[in-house]
Amino acid sequence: MTTPQYVSLTHEQYKAFEEQLRRYTELETSHTTVDGFYHKSFRMTIGDIILEVHGPIVMAGEPQ
Repeated sequence: MTTPQYVSLTHEQYKAFEEQLRRYTELETSHTTVDGFYHKSFRMTIGDIILEVHGPIVMAGEPQ
């Protein structure tokens, strides 16, 4: 079951979060944890909260 989380932001915090959402593709990073595998992640600040999300570890494609 998913539990909703609610965060009340000031106008400035909301605008800063909105800007991060617009820049999502710039904020997403890739990390190699084991040779031949990687995962993507992103980090955003939501008011006083730092949210860091990691995707699943996947096999890297063959070098071209």
